Amino acid sequence: MSNAVNNALQPEIDLLVEFVNTRDIEEETDSLAGPSDLGDWIAEHTGEHLPELEEADLRRVIELREALRAMLRVNNGVDADEVELEPLRLAAERSRYRLSFAPDGRLALAPARGDLSGFESRLLLAIERLQCEELWPRLKACTDDGCQWAFYDATRNHSRTWCSMDVCGNREKTRRYRERKGSG
Repeated sequence: MSNAVNNALQPEIDLLVEFVNTRDIEEETDSLAGPSDLGDWIAEHTGEHLPELEEADLRRVIELREALRAMLRVNNGVDADEVELEPLRLAAERSRYRLSFAPDGRLALAPARGDLSGFESRLLLAIERLQCEELWPRLKACTDDGCQWAFYDATRNHSRTWCSMDVCGNREKTRRYRERKGSG
């Protein structure tokens, strides 16, 4: 995969990773604490200013975020069940797209709506673009249950398991070592 392709898709990678990482499981924080936080986050990361959001909108997006996290864990070898992935299916059913021409003359696919469904469509379109370029499997969530931080696996052989070798990787290796020493 060339750097030009990676650079062209960096906005999609960043959007998905940063969206999933709005919740920090280890620190027990969530930057989407209220509907206004969600609106601010979407505006900052997409440039779109959505109409007034409500608590139901926030719950819907949080469920979608956790379904995306489950998919990133699947990319890292962890199973997900149908219930975990249901918010993705529901978002896909609500999605609408439109075709337009980009300034360079290429045909471009974009969300057709400027509401919360449009934001969901943007996330799903990012996934589709990464899948088309065979980069989707590189988006992963840390296998440490206490972390689950989203990251892009840039290793040559796609073998990265943890968000950080220094923290989560070291913690897991220490745990395994202690198990071996305790049972020996």
